[in-house]
Amino acid sequence: MASKATPAQLRKIYVLARENGMDSDLLHLHVSRIAGKDSLSRISITEAVKVIDSLSGKKKGREERITARQEWKIKDLAKAMGWRNEKGEADEKRLDGFLRERTGVEHYKWLTKKEASGVIEAFKAMLERQKEEEDGGSL
Repeated sequence: MASKATPAQLRKIYVLARENGMDSDLLHLHVSRIAGKDSLSRISITEAVKVIDSLSGKKKGREERITARQEWKIKDLAKAMGWRNEKGEADEKRLDGFLRERTGVEHYKWLTKKEASGVIEAFKAMLERQKEEEDGGSL
């Protein structure tokens, strides 16, 4: 049986999750996706390395995680479409729901650069259609 993840690895996972804005549920979902385990206490040292790498943004094959600029643009476009929470910020729950339905990705921070570019272009097209509908309806 493989050795369990070290306490230092588990601390690193929790710190990285917090830095990525992940709550406990989202972290456990991510661990399940990466390591196939439902609990952090059950992951091995090797699985912990994979989780740490994924949370650190290390390359997975040739795909890289979303950039800060792409993340900002996606949130900006979501706000422009009216997807705002009570604070006026981008409604991340709605955004994640949209992504889950369209791409199968559970959280926008898990998008690759390529996927993020596709989402940005889709949001631009959706905004353009909204503007056309508004212009056509006011004539």
